[in-house]
Amino acid sequence: MENKKSNRFWGFIIVLAILLAYIIPFSVLSTIQAWNGSFLYWGITGVVIILANIMITRDWRE
Repeated sequence: MENKKSNRFWGFIIVLAILLAYIIPFSVLSTIQAWNGSFLYWGITGVVIILANIMITRDWRE
């Protein structure tokens, strides 16, 4: 049962990170003319999503 709760938590983190990956760069970072802000944010978001995927799939068996 605890594994399902953990998977739901990490699933929620993935959904939240994906939503924020669209909302933050096009709203908060839209006034910044340089591309580095959005690139850095999307890079960090990508790492968070990869780590969340690892946490979800680490207990999978064949």
